[in-house]
Order: sequence, then structure tokens, then C-alpha cells
Amino acid sequence: NDYLLSGTKIYISNAGIADFYTTIVRTDSGKHGISAFVVDAKSDGLSVELLEMIAPHPIGILRFEDCRVKASQMLGQPGDGYKIALANLDTFRPTVGAAAIGFGRRAMDESLQHAKRRVQFGKPLSDFQAIQFKLAEMATELDAATLLVYRAAHLKDSGVGRTTKEAAMAKLFATEAAQRAIDEAVQIHGGSGLVRGAITERLYRDIRAMRIYEGTSEIQKLIIAGQLLKD
Repeated sequence: NDYLLSGTKIYISNAGIADFYTTIVRTDSGKHGISAFVVDAKSDGLSVELLEMIAPHPIGILRFEDCRVKASQMLGQPGDGYKIALANLDTFRPTVGAAAIGFGRRAMDESLQHAKRRVQFGKPLSDFQAIQFKLAEMATELDAATLLVYRAAHLKDSGVGRTTKEAAMAKLFATEAAQRAIDEAVQIHGGSGLVRGAITERLYRDIRAMRIYEGTSEIQKLIIAGQLLKD
């Protein structure tokens, strides 16, 4: 009636502060041999090592050494783990996009204020066409990203079934657009945007991970293409 879990998982969010870990494990061969368990953080045989990243984030390594869990702690049925993991990604990917948009909008707000305030060559930065182009592109891309995220979230909430393509599009475009917006914000701020502790500098470090976790931008492109070719 019990399972013994052994193995290591790395880059796990909320490591060290979570009360439970949803753990995907191999219980048999093939994709139908993957199962999911809810594991209490205080379980014997489970240890956590924290990692220090370029931006503050609770993330670490989970080590399972003959960690005993009851069969009742399994989510769904044996072999459902792969399906559960993919379904969860359809939910998580738009939320990553939403967070990225928040970072991007903060960068744009900071850039607008700085461009109006900062005077160069006798006039505000906001009077220069090059700066206006940057602000226009930031605003347009972030609005487009917002609509993609809203679409993916609305479809998921509507219960239409799998939203794999829409979730991947939202995650891909929003994180890439936010990265570009924040990069431009640093450029608009010049030297002051690079000072450690400055809002733009913090945003620059914070946004970078979002193009990697819950599936890299390259993986999102493969998923989108796969869904298009399957239709």
C-alpha cells in the first residue's frame, strides 16, 4: 500500500517554504508509466537544498531517498501523471505571461516618467522621436500580450478542453515582449538604469527567468507548431 520514492528534482519553485510538493515520478515504462503524488514536505527521506538565482526566488533541489508515501497520496490513477502535468501547464503558462506583463508595464511606467522628467540637450527625452518610438513599441506589444493572456485564461475558464496552443502563445509572446520592454527601459534610463537596486535593474534580472521556466520560448514554438500541424 506504499511507494518508495528515490531520485532528485532540481529548479523546484517554493522549495523550502511549501507544505506539500506535487511530485511526478516514474512508476512504469513509457509516458503511461508516469504518476503523480502529493508529498508532505516533512516526510522522512525528503530533503531540500536552496539555490541562489540572479533574482530573488524560492527555488531549490528536492532529494528523495526511499521517501515512503501512501498509495492514497497518488493524484488520479497510476499512469495519470503525464496527463496531469500537461494539463497543469495549460493553466500555469498564461499565469507566467500575466506576471511578465506586470513587469513589462512597470518598466513602461518608469520609462514614461523618466522620459518626461529627464532633460537632455535642452528638452525632455520624451520630445525625441527615438524615445517616442521605443515607448510606442513597448505599449503596443504589452497590450497585444495582454490580449493573448486574456484569451488563454478565458478559454481555460470556459472549460472548452485543452488550450495547449493558446497557453503556449500567451506564454511565449508575453515573456518575450516583456523582456524587450524592460531592455528598452534600461536603455531609456541610461546609466541610472544599470545601478544595482534601481527598479529597471531589478526588473531586468527578474524577467529573464520567465523565458525559461514552465517551458522555454523554444519549447513554446515547438508546441505551437505541433498543434498547428495536428489540426
